[in-house]
Amino acid sequence: MLPAVAIVGMGMLLRALEPVVASSFQERGEQLAALAGQGGMPAVLGGLRSVVASGYWLRAQRAWEQRDATGMEMLIDLTVAADERPLYFWLNGARMLAHDVPAWLPVTTPESVKRRLGEEQARRAVRLLERGLRWHGTDASLYVEMANIHLHRLGDPATAAHCYRQAAAQPGAPYYAARIHAELLRELGRPREALAWLRQLLPTLPATDPAARRDVVLGRIQALEQELAEP
Repeated sequence: MLPAVAIVGMGMLLRALEPVVASSFQERGEQLAALAGQGGMPAVLGGLRSVVASGYWLRAQRAWEQRDATGMEMLIDLTVAADERPLYFWLNGARMLAHDVPAWLPVTTPESVKRRLGEEQARRAVRLLERGLRWHGTDASLYVEMANIHLHRLGDPATAAHCYRQAAAQPGAPYYAARIHAELLRELGRPREALAWLRQLLPTLPATDPAARRDVVLGRIQALEQELAEP
């Protein structure tokens, strides 16, 4: 039998932990709900998140090999619900949905069907990445992937431009995100916005980093200034 002091101490410790546990469940409620009934929740709550997620991901890969789109998507969802931390799951899951599933259609499939499925799968991928922003947190890679899907799979340069701008605002964002944002603004018939953006961008680019392409940005500024100065 435990001494009374120990029992009281345990009770105080449990009460102190209650807000932490409640907060964890509240923050991850959507993820835990996605895992309900799948058998992985006890292991996830027990600290084996990465193990459970890896298991689901391997099964998703198997479904991909079998071209089982429904099963693959379900397993991708379970993977990120088990462990939202690795960007690898979000980015590759979105690519599998947006690019691979439409490519599985027979070559004889009517173009209208291909187009409809392509759009549907692209939107599924975008929804996955939006979930990534909620669960994983904002990250340039997630925004860039969304931008690529909107631009190349949905033919929506305006939304793509917005996503590239969001990407450029994140810490450690690739330099090209800001450049593509400006280029899309120009293609959308908004050259003054593009010029203002590039003028704001130029002072932030280090001259010593070739990836910053400072000379390219300066050239685009000059080209836009010339274009806008023409009568």
